[in-house]
Amino acid sequence: MKTIGLMLAGLGMLASGLMAQMSGDRGETSVELGGGKVSIEYGRPALAGRDVKSMLQPGMEWRMGSNAATSLDTSVDLKFGNKTVPKGKYVLKAKFIEEGKWLLLLNEDDKSVAEVPMTLGTNASPVENVTIKLEKQGAGGKLTVAWGTLNIATTFQKA
Repeated sequence: MKTIGLMLAGLGMLASGLMAQMSGDRGETSVELGGGKVSIEYGRPALAGRDVKSMLQPGMEWRMGSNAATSLDTSVDLKFGNKTVPKGKYVLKAKFIEEGKWLLLLNEDDKSVAEVPMTLGTNASPVENVTIKLEKQGAGGKLTVAWGTLNIATTFQKA
């Protein structure tokens, strides 16, 4: 009887651990822009003592999250620099080109739609879980990705 009780307690701890991992698993951010909505849905892996910079090598594409792909859904056409992205749903990735140089990749049906330069910054204190933020900036918006001390960002406008 004691063995069954220990087994049940162990299963309960395992289940609660799995539920805790699942609860913070996905994140979402959105911004209203020019009468429409821009939103991003993404996975939120934990840093767990790892060094982001050692995990990414030049030339690598990063999914900017975990599990399901990071997705951007926009009900308005967007303009990143001189590149126009029609309203729709896209998969987002970041590409580490070389030290200090990053690109935001927007893909649709495994085809590249745009490659957008990103600016590199540093977080004052490490960010434990991947965090993506969309916020208003002037007449447009700003997309920021933070993890550990890594901080990459780009701006966009309604096209």
